[in-house]
Amino acid sequence: MSASATTIGTGIATQDKVRSPAVRIVQVYAVVMLVIPSDIGISAIGGASFPAGLVGIFAFAAWAIATLFGLHDPRSHRNPIRAVLLFLWAASLISYLLIDRGALGAHQLKGADRYLMELTMMTGVAFLAAECLTSLDDVRRVLRAVCWGGAFCGAVAALQFWIKLDISPVLRKLPGFSVITDSSGIGGRDAVSRVVGTATHPIELGIVSAMILPLAIWLAIYDGDRSQFKRWAPVALIAVSAVVSVSRSAIVCVALAMAVFVVAMPARQRVVAISTLPMALAGVFVSAHGLIRALLHLLGVGNADPSIAHRVNTYTYVEQVVSQAPWFGHGVGTYIADSNIHILDNEYLKTLIESGIVGAVALLALFLVPMFASLLARHNSRDPALRLLCAATAGAALAAGVGSAMFDSFSFNMFFATLALVLGLTGAAWRLVIQELQARDAEVRRPTQNYDRPPPTKSAPRARSIEAQGA
Repeated sequence: MSASATTIGTGIATQDKVRSPAVRIVQVYAVVMLVIPSDIGISAIGGASFPAGLVGIFAFAAWAIATLFGLHDPRSHRNPIRAVLLFLWAASLISYLLIDRGALGAHQLKGADRYLMELTMMTGVAFLAAECLTSLDDVRRVLRAVCWGGAFCGAVAALQFWIKLDISPVLRKLPGFSVITDSSGIGGRDAVSRVVGTATHPIELGIVSAMILPLAIWLAIYDGDRSQFKRWAPVALIAVSAVVSVSRSAIVCVALAMAVFVVAMPARQRVVAISTLPMALAGVFVSAHGLIRALLHLLGVGNADPSIAHRVNTYTYVEQVVSQAPWFGHGVGTYIADSNIHILDNEYLKTLIESGIVGAVALLALFLVPMFASLLARHNSRDPALRLLCAATAGAALAAGVGSAMFDSFSFNMFFATLALVLGLTGAAWRLVIQELQARDAEVRRPTQNYDRPPPTKSAPRARSIEAQGA
């Protein structure tokens, strides 16, 4: 990008450390996403008007305006996130255009419009973060906002779990906003409270926590400008929110995300990480005696659990519906279960119905491409901080992909918003590795001076002629 393109994108890693306005936008988005409950919105607009969604649409508008007026050149910021989102857009738009509007109700058609608005939000945040976070310092600043937002959400969940105090109704009292979706609130499972924090469902809380936990640990390790408390307190609260969700899905996603992250650590950091696990389990046991027992019971029941049996029993129904429109489905965002037995609790199955096989492939790519891109970027980097950041984004993408097989993730605003940010951070990490490779290549090609012999001087030929005359 040219030096003049500082309005949106060029917080470029220059020596004067110019700060990009895009960083502020992404920071605000991260805080709003995790602090303000996502079940509120502007009733006249609908479900896509939740607070973080509005910030995301503003981010898209900022990116689009900067691009149209030549203040930002996307061609100089290529990354795999753009390609996978464009693929998802193509599949979604074709499915949207093929909707049989005469066969669907008003709520289903509004659902299709809402889906495109949310996809616009995701695109704006992902593009802005991927193309305009141009240094590790920018990434750290954004992740500080993510971590403190996640810590706040974890604190709300801890209050709900231990003292049954729910402050989320106070957070919903924003002027002009009203509750537009139902929240499960404080529930119970196996005689243990099951809480939601500022999310709308315990599974959403748990999987979002699993996605941001490796990013929070990365920040705690490499954000040396802050005190130990400010670095590790958010990590503890985010981990607590995953546990008190009392969700099997959350535990599986935390395990997978952290496995990718820990395996990618340098040996010394890996030993420290593994050694802290018994202490963490002991802390959970001391503070909540029945919680570990409930979690172990959930992991051990298998198909005897009604929720798992319900998910398995929907496969036949999904096959019948998909066979009616196999390639592009019945329309993005249009599936509404007509009874409890047709609630799918699986984003892949829901996407098969709505967007067909092409849409399901695009959804799978949305999770797999960031994960493998992060691992490839890590492989090519020599910077320890950047390598571990790539591992953190890979773990987050894996948690999102696996979690989407356990609930209809795109129906939950906090998950959707967090995924958008993970995509953007993945693209930013990819571009930072590209910058590192370019710098290394330039260093290799730089001409070197031969210092074994002194450079010739203009007087040397004259000296030789004098010697010849003397001879």
